[in-house]
Amino acid sequence: MAEAKMTPTSKRVWDDGKKIHVVGTLAVAASPDTYTTGGNALDFVANMIDGAGLGVPLPGISSQPFYALVMGLAYFGQYNPTTKKLKLLAFGGAEVPAAAVPAGVSGDVITFYLVFDKMM
Repeated sequence: MAEAKMTPTSKRVWDDGKKIHVVGTLAVAASPDTYTTGGNALDFVANMIDGAGLGVPLPGISSQPFYALVMGLAYFGQYNPTTKKLKLLAFGGAEVPAAAVPAGVSGDVITFYLVFDKMM
């Protein structure tokens, strides 16, 4: 089985003059694809789907976000910009087990708020 693909879609993007802010949704491929202990690969710059209508890659962004809030109805995420992996955890704090992606993850409404350094 393959590692479950995580696909981010931008919904709103704005520039505050110093940083680029992005709000969107995250789709996680369903079983039989798998979740990997430590997190699945997620490159917010290379894999972003342009739901905000600004073009891809998003203007003014060249590196991974330095701040990422990823939240679902039953799960939340911890993003590591160095490894480009998103670790998924239940609200109780336990990481999703390494196995086929649970329906609760692939069926969850996962949203994100990202902050990127602006290219100068």
